[in-house]
Amino acid sequence: MIRPPRGDRAAHRVASHGASGSVSAMLRRVVTSIVAELLALPYRARLGHLGRRPRLFPFVRVSGGRRVRLGDDARVQSFAALSAVAGGRVTIGASCELGASAQLEAAGGQITMGDRCSVNQFCVLNGFGGITIGNDVRIAAHTVIVSSTHRIDSIALPIRAQGNEPRPTVIGDDVWIGAHCVVLGGVRIGAHAVIGAGSVVRHDVPEYAVVAGAPARVIRMRTA
Repeated sequence: MIRPPRGDRAAHRVASHGASGSVSAMLRRVVTSIVAELLALPYRARLGHLGRRPRLFPFVRVSGGRRVRLGDDARVQSFAALSAVAGGRVTIGASCELGASAQLEAAGGQITMGDRCSVNQFCVLNGFGGITIGNDVRIAAHTVIVSSTHRIDSIALPIRAQGNEPRPTVIGDDVWIGAHCVVLGGVRIGAHAVIGAGSVVRHDVPEYAVVAGAPARVIRMRTA
């Protein structure tokens, strides 16, 4: 029996190992996709729309589910909450991620988010007055974004009895909001802006601005 040269045998082993690794990787992807789809099945029945290839971890909380829509490749971690009660609406674009214990509350209002956004752990978005978020937005952990304010005109009534005043909040494309920020109602944050960690944003932010502080102020402009 004629044996192939040693170099040919080594090349054959490398090729066989590569093919085996490719098959294993493909099988892992298939199994992962099947498991993810099984985990998503209860949510498909409850949500207004759930796109392709979702990754919804256990214990995601949904209220008013028929008015909640998630795009393709959504990733929602455990204990995140999506609420669209009282006629509210939550619409999330494709390839977005919601971190563990993030809360999106749109009671009586709306939260609309574009594609490729992330809302990290323990963030709170209150969409009573309307929150609109563009594409490619990064929102770091423990940030609070609101779209309304308490009325305080009367000193004869408790503040809780005076109701809320809607103030729509708009965040443009490609914005990075650092950890522990507060964005107040009625603010417009321009595209490509950066909000430093711990900032309190009370006023509009220009495009390409880097702001920081409480209240947030422009510290520089992003340039080419």
